[in-house]
Amino acid sequence: LFLLPLLLPTALAQDPAPGWMAYAVGSLPEGVGRITALKMTWTVGKEPVRSSAFFSPWFGMDPDDNLNLIQPVNPWLGNQWAMYTEYFQWSPEHNSNSDQYSVQAGQTLQGSLVYDESTDSYELSQTIVETGEKSSQTVKCQSGKKYTVPYVVYEKTFPCKYYPPDEKVTFTNIYVECDGKDCTNDVQWASRVKDSNCDMKAVIESPTQISITWNTQAASKYDDMSDLELLALNYNGWAKKAVSLPRPAAPAKPADALQHFNTVMSGIKAFVRSTLEVLLGSI
Repeated sequence: LFLLPLLLPTALAQDPAPGWMAYAVGSLPEGVGRITALKMTWTVGKEPVRSSAFFSPWFGMDPDDNLNLIQPVNPWLGNQWAMYTEYFQWSPEHNSNSDQYSVQAGQTLQGSLVYDESTDSYELSQTIVETGEKSSQTVKCQSGKKYTVPYVVYEKTFPCKYYPPDEKVTFTNIYVECDGKDCTNDVQWASRVKDSNCDMKAVIESPTQISITWNTQAASKYDDMSDLELLALNYNGWAKKAVSLPRPAAPAKPADALQHFNTVMSGIKAFVRSTLEVLLGSI
């Protein structure tokens, strides 16, 4: 059953996608045509335990049909934090990422999605404030679609012990521009949960600050799943193109296990035989 989400036709899928846990979604003031700029800042979380888990806090936005997501992402890849920007189009399926950079716990990320009317496109960018390193790409609006649905999200479902120990990420300095004018204070944010896990929740602290919190000690419905089952469940969206994503080893086939056992036993027998020969020869 864990493979079912991977087998569903993409025509049936849209955002919010499977694997989104807590998220905040914004509603624009009446009469707005499109978001022309969306910007946020956050601090990279503490390092989680090393594992095969991968997940990401991010913000982004979609058109009304929720089929064309643009987002600066900050994934944990099992052994390191990273940052880049992503465009994911549901139909026809298309995915593009900007260059990936490694980031350290405690560093500051600034993400930006800015509309260019002359090309009907958005510049997606993300910058590590402490180093100035920047990752960016330009994404043209599909069929002239207008982006109107902003999100703040924590994505990919794993056992709770694998998430960062600080149990919180806060997006600050939120700036929303509607049709070229600042509409930050006019956006109505709402807290939502798609796939409930680890007490994840979005906390709307103000129009300019949103946090997502979780509990690393909580029980999870994913606790009894194997690494391979968790990989199959979460290997979609940005995970398909992430660099250095952990790949758990497949369990040994019965024939391989038997061969390994026979090899080990042969070695033990040879060692015992040679030891007895030495002992008997010394009598």
